[in-house]
Amino acid sequence: MLSTILRRARQISRRLHVRVILFAVLNLVALALAKLISPIVPDWLGDRIGAEAVDPILSIIASSMLAVTTFSLTIMMAGLHRASSQWTPRSHLILREDTVTQSVLSNFLGAYLFALVAIILRAADVFDHRDIVVLFGMTLVVVALIVVSFIRWILHLEGLGSLPETAEQIEDKATDSLQRIASHPCKGANPLTDPNTQIPQDALMITAPQHGYIPQLFEEALQKLASDNDLRIYLVTSVGRYLHKGDPLAFVSTPSGALDDGLKDDITECVQISDLRSFEQDPVFGVAVMAEIATRALSPGINDPGTAIDVVYRLGHLVSLAAPQGVDVPEVKYDRLWVPPLDLAELFNTSFDPICRCAGDAVEVHLALQNALSGVITHAAPELSKEAWKMADICRARAETMISFPADLARLREVAVTQSADVD
Repeated sequence: MLSTILRRARQISRRLHVRVILFAVLNLVALALAKLISPIVPDWLGDRIGAEAVDPILSIIASSMLAVTTFSLTIMMAGLHRASSQWTPRSHLILREDTVTQSVLSNFLGAYLFALVAIILRAADVFDHRDIVVLFGMTLVVVALIVVSFIRWILHLEGLGSLPETAEQIEDKATDSLQRIASHPCKGANPLTDPNTQIPQDALMITAPQHGYIPQLFEEALQKLASDNDLRIYLVTSVGRYLHKGDPLAFVSTPSGALDDGLKDDITECVQISDLRSFEQDPVFGVAVMAEIATRALSPGINDPGTAIDVVYRLGHLVSLAAPQGVDVPEVKYDRLWVPPLDLAELFNTSFDPICRCAGDAVEVHLALQNALSGVITHAAPELSKEAWKMADICRARAETMISFPADLARLREVAVTQSADVD
C-alpha cells in the first residue's frame, strides 16, 4: 500500500492550493519557533537588533508580495490561455502542474502571509527583545527565498506557454508513462489478452458506477484486496477508456461465488473514473495530445508545417519506448490481478494517423512521417516495428491520394520504397 499512498500524496501535492497552504503553514510554524528558540539568544544581541531592524523589512514584504503574487497569477493564466488556444486545450493539464510555477507562487504568497502575521504579532507585543532577534533571522531567510524565487520565475517566464516548452513537458510526461509501461507491462499484473478464455465462467461482473474516463488504477490496492479476500480480479477496460454507467468494469472470481457490496465498492474505488484523462498511466493520451499540436499547426488558419514536422519526430521517439528492447519476460508483481496490455495499434493510430490526414499536400510532412516511422521500424522492438510498418504503409497510401504534383509523389515513393527494403 506504500506506493499507493505515495502516488496519492504526489498527485495531491501537484495542486497549486495545496502547495500554497503548506508553505503558509510552514511560515506560521517558523514564527512559533521564534518563541521556542529565543531563550538561547544572548541579551546583548537582543539589545543590538531591535524592532527598527525588523519592522521596515516586514512592511516591505507585506506591501509588495501581495501585488507580486497577483501579477504572477495573471502571467500564469495568460500562459495557460496561450498554450490552450494556440497548441492544444489539453496542455493545461500539464501546465497547471508545473512545479516551478507552483513553487514560486507558493513562496510569494507564503512570504506575504509570513510578513502579515509577523506584523500583527508585533503590534500585539507578542515578541520580546530576544524573540525579535530570531524573527530578524527568519525574515532574512524569507528575503533570500524571495530573491531566489524571483530569479527562477524570470528564467521560467522565457518559455511559459511557448511551443517548445509545452511540447517538451508533454513529451516528458508521455515518456515517463511509456517507460513505465515498457518496464511493467499491464501495470505489473497478468496480461489479459483473451477475456473469453481467461476469465472464469462463474466470475462476477462489476459495472462502472458513473460515466467517465479511467485516468488511473491503483494496482497495489487491488492486489491487497484480492489477497485478503482470496479473489481473482480481471479488469476488462484499459486506462484511458471512456465508460458509460453500467458498462463492465471488472470481473471477480471468488471461492464462494458471492461478492458483498462493500467489497465491490472497495474494488471500484481502486479504479478511478473521472471526467478527464491523465498522463501518468495513459501513454496513449500523451501521444494523442502531442498529435493535437501537429494537427492544429496544419489547420488552414495556422498553416505551420514546421511545427507538425517537429512533433512527428518527437512522436517517433516516444512510440519507440512502448516496448522493452530486451528479451527478458517482465516479472508479474500482482499475481491476483489481470489487466489488458497496451494496444500498440491504437498507439500508432492515435499519434501518426491524425497528422497524416491533416497534412494534405504538404509533402514535407508526409516525408517526415515516413522518416520517423522508418526509425521506429529499424531501431524499435519487433512488435513495434510491425505496427510501424503498417502505419507507414497507411500514411503512404493516404498521402498518394492527397498529393497531385508528380515530383512530390516521386519523392514520397522513393522514401517509402527505401523503408520497404529496410524492413525486408
